[in-house]
Amino acid sequence: MRKIIYLVLAFVTISGYCQKAKGFELGYVSSISGSVIQDKNFYLLTAIQNDKAVSQLLEKNSFFKTIFENQQQEIGYKLTSCKDSISCLISGYQFEEKELKNIVDELQILMKDEKVLQDFVKNNLRSSGKYENFKNSTDTELLLKAWQLCAQGMNRIMKVYGLGEAPQYAKMDSVSYDVQSEFYKGSVFMWSDFLHNKKPKENALFFQESLDFSLALMYMNHRDEVERYEPLEEKENKKAIAHIKQINFDAFDYASVLILGNGPENYQDRLSAIGKLNLQLGVLEYEAKKAPLIIVSGGHAHPFRATYCEAIEMKKELMNVHHIPEENILIDPFARHTTTNLRNATRLMIGYQMPLDKKSIVVTNANHSDYVGNPNFNARCMEELGYLPAVILKRLNSTAIEFLPNVESLHQNPIDPLDP
Repeated sequence: MRKIIYLVLAFVTISGYCQKAKGFELGYVSSISGSVIQDKNFYLLTAIQNDKAVSQLLEKNSFFKTIFENQQQEIGYKLTSCKDSISCLISGYQFEEKELKNIVDELQILMKDEKVLQDFVKNNLRSSGKYENFKNSTDTELLLKAWQLCAQGMNRIMKVYGLGEAPQYAKMDSVSYDVQSEFYKGSVFMWSDFLHNKKPKENALFFQESLDFSLALMYMNHRDEVERYEPLEEKENKKAIAHIKQINFDAFDYASVLILGNGPENYQDRLSAIGKLNLQLGVLEYEAKKAPLIIVSGGHAHPFRATYCEAIEMKKELMNVHHIPEENILIDPFARHTTTNLRNATRLMIGYQMPLDKKSIVVTNANHSDYVGNPNFNARCMEELGYLPAVILKRLNSTAIEFLPNVESLHQNPIDPLDP
C-alpha cells in the first residue's frame, strides 16, 4: 500500500512539472537586483523594483504612498527618541498585523483593475517558479501569498538578527553578536541612520526601508552564506554543466547520486569522520555505474559560522582521494538541513535540465538514511517547507534510497534566510 502511495505521489510530481502553463517555465530569465541575498529571499520585491510600470503604480498609489511617508517619519523620529533601545528602533521597520491586512486588501483591489499588475503575476511571478508552491492559487491569491511570505521573511530577519530571537536551528543560524552589548546597539543605530539619512533613495516603494534594513542586518552579522559561490554555473559547477549536455541518461538506472553531508564539530577539520564515510558510500554507488553524476550537498552549517563549506570540501575529497573527474561532480554549497539537501539538489536538476522523470539515489550513513526514509521526514518537510522537495521511493540498502525530484523545490523560503 505504501509503495502505491509513493507511485501516485511520483505521478503527481511529474505531471505537475509538465503543466508548465500553471507555473515555472524552463528557460525563463528571472528578475535580478544587485543583491543575490535579496533575489533568493525576496524575489517578489526584486521583480517589482525591476518592473517600471508596477513600481510606478505602487509609488503613485495614495495608500502605499502614505505607508512610505509614515514609515519615513516614524524611523526618523525613532532614531532620535529610542536612545539605545534596539526593539524600539526596529519596530519602525516591522510590518504589524493590521498593516499587513491593509496592504493585502489594497493589493487585492489593484489586481481587479490594473492590467499591468495582472500581467506581472502571470508573466513574471508564475514563470519564475519562485512561488511554485502557490501555482494552483488564482493570480490574486498568488500575489497576496507571495507578499505575505516576503513580509514574514523581513520580520523574521529583524527578530533574529536584530533582536536576537532564537531561530529554529539556534546552534547554526543565530545572530553573531550579543544584542545587549553597547557595540551591537550602536552598530544597529548607525546602520539605520546611514540607510535612512545618507544612502540615496532609488525609489519610494512602501517596502524599501524594511527591505534595506533587513539586508543590512544580515550583512552586519556576516550572514552571506546564500550568495557565496554564486554564480555556481560559472564557477564550481561549470564543467559538470557542460558535461551534462553530453550525457545519455538512458544508459543509466539513475540520474544522480546525491551524497548528504555531515558537518565537522570543530573549526580545524574540513570534513567529519562520518562525512568521509558518506562519501565512501556514495562512491560505491557511482563506481557501480548506477548514475553518471554525483551531487554533494552541504553548506557552512557546522559548527556555528563554519569556516569551511562542506560541499566544497566533499568535492575536493572526491577528486583528490577518489579520483572522480570534476565534470562528474555537482555541488550544492548552501544546504543547512536534510530538508534542503534534497530541495537544493532538485533545484540543480531543474536548473541544469537533467531529466526530472528519472529517479536518483540519496546516500548517507545508516542512521541518517533511516531518518530520510522515515515518514517523520516528510512531516518535517511539510512543516518547514510546505511541500515535499522529493518523493522518497524504494530503499536499495541500509544507506541508499531512491527518490524523484519535485518542482515545488523552486519555491522560496525567506523564513530560513541563510538558505531560502
